[in-house]
Amino acid sequence: MKKYPGVSIIIPLYVDSPRFLRDLKKFKKLDYLKYEIIVVSDKRIQIRDPKVRFLVTGKKRTGPAEKRDIAIKKSKGEICAFIDDDAYPHRDWLNNAVIHFQHPQIAAVGGPGLTPKEDNYWEQLTGLVYGSFFCGGHAQHRFIKKPARFVVDYPAYNLLVRKDVLNEIGGYGTHFYGGEDTFLCLKIIKKGYKILYDPEVVVYHHRRPLFVPYLRQIANIGKHRGYFAKRFPETSFRWMYFLPSGLALGFFILPFINWTFFIVLLMLFFGVGVCSVILKTNIWNSMLISLGIIATHVVYGINFIRGLIFNNLER
Repeated sequence: MKKYPGVSIIIPLYVDSPRFLRDLKKFKKLDYLKYEIIVVSDKRIQIRDPKVRFLVTGKKRTGPAEKRDIAIKKSKGEICAFIDDDAYPHRDWLNNAVIHFQHPQIAAVGGPGLTPKEDNYWEQLTGLVYGSFFCGGHAQHRFIKKPARFVVDYPAYNLLVRKDVLNEIGGYGTHFYGGEDTFLCLKIIKKGYKILYDPEVVVYHHRRPLFVPYLRQIANIGKHRGYFAKRFPETSFRWMYFLPSGLALGFFILPFINWTFFIVLLMLFFGVGVCSVILKTNIWNSMLISLGIIATHVVYGINFIRGLIFNNLER
């Protein structure tokens, strides 16, 4: 592949909001010459930007995977760069990513979704929850910069994929709403290709406010991961995905066994959470973040179990 291939930036639009339109303007800062932007929505909105192509599905409640597949078929670039409608790129996003595609075995490249500085107080707290080792764990590199590595699963809020590989595997080809990126990545690695994580391939991903909106998102993530652990064990049947369920069950069972031990364990867990972020913020924020870490594991763990029980999650 040539050094500077054409790139089609694909954005599945879920909610038309003033923030989305503001973020869309930030794409003009990209330091890359050969790119187009494709926005796919169920209804038409007014976008005045010559670089943006707007596609209307003509349907109701189309999922992100379906919108992305529509855009892939209409795209002109050799690389499809997927980003969510609540994110925007760093100016060097494309330059730092496309250089890796000179290696024929690398089919996809992803990078971190950092918390934007303009996010509000409660959204910043969510970013710190994600960035804590005791919450993000093995997936911490998705939310903060960590060393480069090959991965087998990566979220589509910051994922660039060769178009010829997308054509080879049939695109997303799913109605999953949450976890559709896991399904795509599984198809990529089954074909023998590699997915690279590069910490310099940066987008800024708006967070959902702590606590309720964020935990709703975590519930959906946990439910799909539990379902995938059963249906797609190649990449989802791993001990770290099961661990929060053990913690969640412990929180519910321990009070009936030994109330004192439960309190001690809860305070220990809370203290570890505070210590993990105290250097990044003040004590009050650290306490809120620690509560967020505990709530994340409980909500994720419960919904992971729900996902194991479901027979079908496709909409």
